[in-house]
Amino acid sequence: MTRKCLALHKALLTIFISTLILMMVPQGVAAENNPLTDEIDWPTTMADHDLIWSEVPKRWADSPFLGNGEQGTMMYQDDARTIRWDIGCSSAHDHRSVDQDDLSVKLVEVLNRGRLFIGHLRLELPTDLTGWQSRLNLWDAEATGTFTSGAGSIRWTTMVHATAPVMRLEITSEGDLAEAEFKYIAEEALSARGVRGKITRDPENPPAVATILPDGVQTFVHHLHAGGQTAVALLEKKNGKSKQLWLSVQHSFPDKDAEAKAVAAVRAAAAADQQAWVTTHRNWWHSYYPASFISTGDSYWDAFYWIQQYKRASATRDKGWIIDNQGPWLQPTAWNSCWWNLNVQLAHSGVNVANRREMGSALSHRLGINRENLARNVAEPYRADSYAIGRCSSGWDLLGHAGQPGGRPPIDPKIGRETGNLLWAVHNVDLEYRYSLDAQLRDEILYPLLKGAVNYYRHFLVEEADGLLHLPETFSPEYRIAEDCSYDISLLHWGINRLLELAAEQGLSKESEPLIEAWTDLSKRLVPVHIDETGIMIGRNKPLGGRHRHWSHLLSIYPLRTLTPETKEHRELIIKSLDRWHSFGVASGGYALTGGSCMASLLGDGDRALDFINRLKPRIERNTFYTEAGTCPVIETPLHAATALQEMLLQSWGNRLRVFPAVGEAWTDVQFHQLRGEGAFLVSARREDGKTKWTSVTAEAGGSVEVEPGIENAQWISSPDVDVTKSDEGIWKITTKPGDWVLFWPEGDAQPEPRITAVQRRGELHRFGMPKGDIRLKK
Repeated sequence: MTRKCLALHKALLTIFISTLILMMVPQGVAAENNPLTDEIDWPTTMADHDLIWSEVPKRWADSPFLGNGEQGTMMYQDDARTIRWDIGCSSAHDHRSVDQDDLSVKLVEVLNRGRLFIGHLRLELPTDLTGWQSRLNLWDAEATGTFTSGAGSIRWTTMVHATAPVMRLEITSEGDLAEAEFKYIAEEALSARGVRGKITRDPENPPAVATILPDGVQTFVHHLHAGGQTAVALLEKKNGKSKQLWLSVQHSFPDKDAEAKAVAAVRAAAAADQQAWVTTHRNWWHSYYPASFISTGDSYWDAFYWIQQYKRASATRDKGWIIDNQGPWLQPTAWNSCWWNLNVQLAHSGVNVANRREMGSALSHRLGINRENLARNVAEPYRADSYAIGRCSSGWDLLGHAGQPGGRPPIDPKIGRETGNLLWAVHNVDLEYRYSLDAQLRDEILYPLLKGAVNYYRHFLVEEADGLLHLPETFSPEYRIAEDCSYDISLLHWGINRLLELAAEQGLSKESEPLIEAWTDLSKRLVPVHIDETGIMIGRNKPLGGRHRHWSHLLSIYPLRTLTPETKEHRELIIKSLDRWHSFGVASGGYALTGGSCMASLLGDGDRALDFINRLKPRIERNTFYTEAGTCPVIETPLHAATALQEMLLQSWGNRLRVFPAVGEAWTDVQFHQLRGEGAFLVSARREDGKTKWTSVTAEAGGSVEVEPGIENAQWISSPDVDVTKSDEGIWKITTKPGDWVLFWPEGDAQPEPRITAVQRRGELHRFGMPKGDIRLKK
């Protein structure tokens, strides 16, 4: 026998013995090493979900898109002989003084401090194109392709560097396309809302100033009227048939150093060893994706989910910029800002379950550093102890005039009564804390924000003859004005009770926190949400009576989960309210479908949850972006659809991890790896032929939690000293230390080898983009 054969024989024997030993470990016995392994071929798996184009995209909603959390670009054909790269920057806002806002002008915040157009890069072609092939490589976060003419071709690559504020474009042109030339076009630094509504500012920002520096760097600088700069710098180098172009877009306020930063960035990028520079970019992305994994076996939703994970990391970064309605890809719209009555909250959902906390930390970070402005958002009499935010604000400073109960003239009557938006945003911050158990986040950001947001309502509550505290008229977003509005009452009940829980966690007494007594009283006397035979009402004497694309009256069901289906009465109320809401149709809001899906998942109705999001498919653009009002792009709905998928696979409310709580009959083979539950528990599980084969739970911080592993009668092994006790049918309570783990599998089965691999897919791969054979190309 050869040495190679002996080595192979020995290896196989070792594997056999190890497996036999594992199978002999009886239920409840400790094992030193967690047997869970990740065997995913990440490059191949991600390549299955790349976007493919076989025809030229002619609008932003069909195009490849790239970004690094601040800078972004989309690539499409502008006219017969022009390819266009839009240049976007999440930090590029106007900065007109809040003291000069005319509150009688609707959404004046967007006009005065919204995102600004910057410009675009053109590749001007000497002849018409006849062919186009391109691919957005998710694993490497690069777009590549070839376009052809009758007697020429251009090979191209575009990337927005993951860690440097620079995008790089490369082309190699031949034949009758050899004379293709790059040209940058600076656009007017105008508010997109102003352009759409033909509303001017006085004065408007001046045109960009163009300069060519001695080393060939070109700059285009907008010196803004209110101060600060938006600057684009680019440097082009030619090498035979090839051209490389590095471009940086920077924004500064109140300083005027954006130009200097952009110039320094492109010089550094161009001077770098390009192979090493690209490797740094790719390494960032290669470390990002494996934080967690899901595979449903549904080729459409698997591809969609992973494109959203790519999109999210292209749109924001740890403690970076809030994902506003556009992300770094500003397009013509009326919504070039942060919208706080749903959009921001949904755009930052799902990051914790995906084990990607850093993709949502911009929200808590920006709220934390702008607390003075959150106080400034309320009317002067309430600023000493209150925080709030209006319907919309700049993502730079969060200055947005807050509504208040009873109205705040001369602000629009509906917008001037919209009060609860900050409380909803703080709920996102609370989720970040619940999933991470970061005490610093709790003490320095969450608790102070929640305290100020609840305090704001205390100024307006009115005791009535029933002894309860009632709320004057507020606005239920996207619907109507009502007293005791369910939107506000639900959020306020959650906020009050959460403050009491957080105060107890921190060991605060009535002496150290005098408001505990007031919060305790509020929790007892605040009016509950109003209910009638149709379910949860909009507010007092205001049942839901027609189409409502928002679920502003149902926040207690989702995402607050202060109303859950654990009792027959509450389950029936949730079902009745959900049915009533959707009985009138969806109207224009795709997020009505994602919200409905999440509520169905809460009920454990996986078939209905999947049906809701399947109905979203016709509304999704070819590159997975989304529009409302016909032409206005908004980013939150596709991101929230990815959250809806997570809700089917793992839920963790009420100190219980629920595995596969809403997987319907269509998904028979499903797996996920390192999804995160509340309490900082990492969960992995696999389902085959409609049955859960195993569930693994690892404690990052330690502590106790109930586990519903999706296995009615389970056996388990664990790391040493983990306490596992059966608390109810199909439910186990585990008590752990940091790093502990438990593996569950069905009684009667041999102990599995819990491996994460690619699930067998049903049917062909689904390709987003504009792939060959896509029937939508014929429209």
